[in-house]
Amino acid sequence: SEDAIAEMDKQGLRPATSTHALAFGAQHPEEQKKYPIIFLGSSWVDSYGGRDVPYLFVYGDERELFLYWFDYDWSADYRFAAVRK
Repeated sequence: SEDAIAEMDKQGLRPATSTHALAFGAQHPEEQKKYPIIFLGSSWVDSYGGRDVPYLFVYGDERELFLYWFDYDWSADYRFAAVRK
């Protein structure tokens, strides 16, 4: 996640937030069916003390918005949402 944020910064971008996640999911419902989309601009501390971030994905036939670990080792099939600074 830190590497993705650093790359966004180099490109004049910042991580998209949970508000962006809701808007993006509503406007582009098919995108999360292609790949999970991570929104690093919002985070929460879970009950175990870990930092979680929202992401859009598909579980079976259902579109989902869920939280996942900020420190996760994201694979190449994930996408990171960003907005201009």
